[in-house]
Amino acid sequence: MNLADGIALARAVAVLPVIVLVATGSDTLALVVFAAAALSDAIDGPVARARDEVTARGEWLDPLADKVLIAGTLAALAARGLVPLWALVIVLGRELAAMDPAESLWIAGAQPAGLTSGTFYGRFRRYLRQAGLSPTGLHILRHTAAMRLLHAGTDIAVIALWLGHEQIRTAQTYLHADMAQKERAIARVTPPGTAPGRYRPPDPLLAFLNGL
Repeated sequence: MNLADGIALARAVAVLPVIVLVATGSDTLALVVFAAAALSDAIDGPVARARDEVTARGEWLDPLADKVLIAGTLAALAARGLVPLWALVIVLGRELAAMDPAESLWIAGAQPAGLTSGTFYGRFRRYLRQAGLSPTGLHILRHTAAMRLLHAGTDIAVIALWLGHEQIRTAQTYLHADMAQKERAIARVTPPGTAPGRYRPPDPLLAFLNGL
């Protein structure tokens, strides 16, 4: 086990003293231990990258430690009546729902046959955060890839098939969004002998439009 995995494991184990401290009424000390454990979540990732120790075990151990720490602390608070039981059920249900079956196979030590969309999306956002980038949606990447394919001269029918669209017309929006494509289309229908260039409205017209 490398240092980063040890930090994540320590974060999960830290739930035990938190539970004991909450049960004995040492709320301030329990808060200090919980805060220290929670802050370690910002350490294990950079440590793993700095030491070149990013492993598949660390990929599931890190989020699992977070779930154990949060769930165990809430359970201790609920046992003392400081947190309503329904809140505990909601949080536990959310954490369990967030766990993908493929991730569970990693935890059990089995090798998953493949990644599901949920697992891929979770790892994708995690790697973006590790790279210091703002997490974005996969749908935005689909749009970006479609526009790049369109600029490269790929037929719109091929783009529609690549996107998984049932009909080609659903991909027509990319044609309308591509200003360069519109300019090329306008250039092809320009009457012969017309001087190239864009229409420049006269100043009175611009003043009228600005006054609207």
